[in-house]
Amino acid sequence: MKPVVLAELAGSAGYGGGERYLELLFDRLDNARFAPLLICPEPGPFVGKMKAKGIETNVVHLAPLFNPLALIRLAQVLRREEVTILQTHGARANVYGRLAAWLAGVPCVVATIHNSIRDYQISPIKRWMYGAMLRITLPLADRIICVSDALKRDVLEDYPNAAPLTTTVWNGIDPVLFNRSGNRDRVRREWCVGHGPALLTVARLAEEKGHQFLIDALPGLVAEWPSLVCLFVGDGECRESLRDLARRKGVEQSCRFVGSKDDVIDWYAAADVMVLPSLSEGFPFAVLEALAMSCPVVATAVNGVPEIIVEGKTGLLVPPRDTQALEVAIRSLLRDPAWAAHMAQGGQKEVLARFTVGKMVQDTVRVFEEAMPTLRSSPSLARQAVQKEAA
Repeated sequence: MKPVVLAELAGSAGYGGGERYLELLFDRLDNARFAPLLICPEPGPFVGKMKAKGIETNVVHLAPLFNPLALIRLAQVLRREEVTILQTHGARANVYGRLAAWLAGVPCVVATIHNSIRDYQISPIKRWMYGAMLRITLPLADRIICVSDALKRDVLEDYPNAAPLTTTVWNGIDPVLFNRSGNRDRVRREWCVGHGPALLTVARLAEEKGHQFLIDALPGLVAEWPSLVCLFVGDGECRESLRDLARRKGVEQSCRFVGSKDDVIDWYAAADVMVLPSLSEGFPFAVLEALAMSCPVVATAVNGVPEIIVEGKTGLLVPPRDTQALEVAIRSLLRDPAWAAHMAQGGQKEVLARFTVGKMVQDTVRVFEEAMPTLRSSPSLARQAVQKEAA
């Protein structure tokens, strides 16, 4: 049986949670059943990363909001590639993808929500326009995947008619990859961490990730632990403004802005506490990865994060934008490493039991099969994903 063409329309060509999701999905696809195709809305690092892995990749420039010429170009790609299933990621891709799939005659469209549109860093007018276009194009979607129950609630509040189509598929990590020891000493040696405590945050350097509140919390922590170092893994438009903030707060010597890294395992191993101070998250891979490696976590209680962390049992949750609460939570873990390790071990058990990539792929394929029952007649990708995970 000829593989069906599964096209993935990415939300960006950067490398965030949505792109991490796609990379894991592509790694697990059964090529006897699915022919993967990546479509990115602009050039960027994710394009080269996927091409290097042998994934057929197209770039179709999608202007923000709506552009008829971009829509036509996207429809032409879908028609030329004989796409059977189109999975879209993010508000822009969801709007363009639904319309282009309708024009190209794509049989199955699955929209994917990685972040709440309520939290997008856009003007109220643009947010209203996106909301209106998503509402108008809703009948063109066969299914909607949300990566957390919190996002599902937001979607159903905004679009009650979407209830029969909408389901939650949690993100997942590779338990074999992350359930092992990293090289703690390498990172600490290369980045001059020394013997003091090390904080780690893994996220794009963007305003919605809340790094500014972590930097605001550092002076009090450095006063107690003068050799403390905070490692910022990730890159983005806020890099220089965050460095400036660190200088103004007098903690520049304690901050290491190391850029994007592929070897994240060693970074989690090097950390005493992983901090995610985000203002908005869908279902963050950074929290899953840190806990899978038994690294203690402090995170803000936004969107899907409380679905991963049980407060006081598998990690600590704080309100967003609350510098004092963030500082208190980090301090409590640094002062009591045994308690921190106990919670991290509980978090590791939870992640390895509930949030694996095998389950993520299994549940995603189940959504495809519900939207296209003819897929059920072919060998189960879900079984192969679970088998690969267990290998």
